Amino acid sequence: MSELSVLFPKPVTVPMGATQVTVRPVTLEHFEAFGKAAGELLSMLQNATPAQIYAYARQSGALDVVLGSCTSLGRWRRRRLPAAAAVSLMFAVIQVNSSFFDQALVQAASQLAGSTLSSS
Repeated sequence: MSELSVLFPKPVTVPMGATQVTVRPVTLEHFEAFGKAAGELLSMLQNATPAQIYAYARQSGALDVVLGSCTSLGRWRRRRLPAAAAVSLMFAVIQVNSSFFDQALVQAASQLAGSTLSSS
């Protein structure tokens, strides 16, 4: 059954103030844009302030890509989020999706190791 959770991950609900936001797995359609946005934002974490991260995410479109493709928030609500909430939600989305990818990689590695052992 754990294989099905890798193939068909379930959305996660995260609290955001008085509202619950659904964080969905990244879809194939948005995979490349999500990977690029998430990678750039994570690399900025070491040296940038939250204000710099938010400014970069807004200017580059990364915030809209990440929150638009992977949350239940509509465009109107996303544009009106406070900076701290938007950045926090953006990293929650990245975390939820990265744990899915980590789980999928572990699953693939164990399957490859099993097929290597059985072919020896």
